[in-house]
Amino acid sequence: MIDRIYSMLGLCMKAGKIAYGSDMCEEKIKCEKVSMLIVAEDASKNTKERFRKLCDRKIKYWEFGKINEISHYIGKENKAVIGIMDDGFSKKINELMEESLKGANN
Repeated sequence: MIDRIYSMLGLCMKAGKIAYGSDMCEEKIKCEKVSMLIVAEDASKNTKERFRKLCDRKIKYWEFGKINEISHYIGKENKAVIGIMDDGFSKKINELMEESLKGANN
């Protein structure tokens, strides 16, 4: 399941539907272009809190993966924060995240 999530992130990047890095993601959130935000599990506590507040229940927020893994799949380096800027991709990734959580809880 996790591999499918990473594959979707790669597709999003190829489609030009990902904002990456703190500054770009914050800008896109404020412009209401982001429909889902993913922050790496190993991001700093301050980064997690900052983006959780920015999303403020209006944007789906997930803590997922490691910085190195996320960065690899989107073809960048050291990216702890990515924003999905497409409702279709967001919906599919959200479904995969929820399935992954259910699998982890069983």
